[in-house]
Amino acid sequence: MTPQTWRYLQSRQGAVATTLAIGSIIAFLFVYYGRSNGGIIRFQVSQEAGPPNPVNTVKSAKHVASSSEIKQRFDMRRQRLRDVCSRPEYQQPDLGVDFSTFRYDWVAFRRLRWCRVAKVGTTFMKSKFFPQTQLQSLNYNKAMLNYLSKHPKTFYFVRDPYSRLLSGYLDKLVTSPERWGDIGRIVIRSQRRNAKPREIECGSDATFLEFFRYVIWAETTNKTRNIHFLPMHDLCDVCKRDFDYIGHLETIKEDLPYILSSVGVKMDISENTTKEIINKVENIFDENSKLVRRCLGIYPMMQRLWWMLQARGLIADAMPLPASRSDVEAASTPQLASWAVEAHHNTQAMGKQSAQKRKFRVDMFRHIPLQLRLKFLELYSKDFQLFQYEPLPSDFFPELNNVINDH
Repeated sequence: MTPQTWRYLQSRQGAVATTLAIGSIIAFLFVYYGRSNGGIIRFQVSQEAGPPNPVNTVKSAKHVASSSEIKQRFDMRRQRLRDVCSRPEYQQPDLGVDFSTFRYDWVAFRRLRWCRVAKVGTTFMKSKFFPQTQLQSLNYNKAMLNYLSKHPKTFYFVRDPYSRLLSGYLDKLVTSPERWGDIGRIVIRSQRRNAKPREIECGSDATFLEFFRYVIWAETTNKTRNIHFLPMHDLCDVCKRDFDYIGHLETIKEDLPYILSSVGVKMDISENTTKEIINKVENIFDENSKLVRRCLGIYPMMQRLWWMLQARGLIADAMPLPASRSDVEAASTPQLASWAVEAHHNTQAMGKQSAQKRKFRVDMFRHIPLQLRLKFLELYSKDFQLFQYEPLPSDFFPELNNVINDH
């Protein structure tokens, strides 16, 4: 806990806020844990505090799960969903839009139906599923293939809600100029006091705090909700539909091949981050160059792209952009891409990308006021409960460690 945080907690305003925060946490933990452990609430925020959950983590970097282990993981996820969805609060009719009706794709030679959850690897999976010439059909007998075409298996993927939210900000607001005009404008117009007309017109500089406030405001008021940031369970109506497989992005390299093999399909799921970086540079500086020049500038945009790649662990945080403003503004798009690709390749040789990504996420969320973090937790509580993600990671909520342990 920082000295500033401690002084705040000691103040009258801080004491009131802390009391409310503790009350919110107690209520959440009772709902989250109470039904599964006989009403016993464990007041300890740690990775071990949640329900036993081997379902969204790979045992170690070297461990390769066997087919039986992966099957067990899927069975546990499915059973978890059935158990939680049977609770009364999950049986209430949803009066919102049924997004699931237009979220499905037929994939794998129409043997699978995929409910797409935005910001959960959808772009990556689309690049693998389409065109189907990339897929290899295994030797299944005709009767089985005919059955699968008429009775396809169903699946969807989820991911850690905190990671998904930050990914949405980085992808849709930081480095996608084409989304500034819709998402960016809405965020700035609704969350920035005394926003200037040019700021609203461009929508190019929404901060993470403004974006965070917007997501909470949209979910609370049901206004201008965006499909990329909606709770995951809403998108596929998971308590009303019985899916065959629930994949987790954290284990996609094991989950996706297993799902495909269950219907006799095989495909390469390796990532091509070099191509991804080049495509991103071309999208920004070729396809949206006029918008970038008008609303932000080439050099600030390149700095922003570099920062985003560091946030994702694709470029080491110790590697600065190797070019001055004049060099960047005079460079061609291929030259801009080459700087990023070279830094990425050097970073790959160094390793430790996961630790850097985690450090960045922690820093971003720690700058969000505690009450807002807890409000997000409340609004997305079903995602945490249904899919067994850690609701209160200690490094995301450092202010609460001593407070909770003392009670």
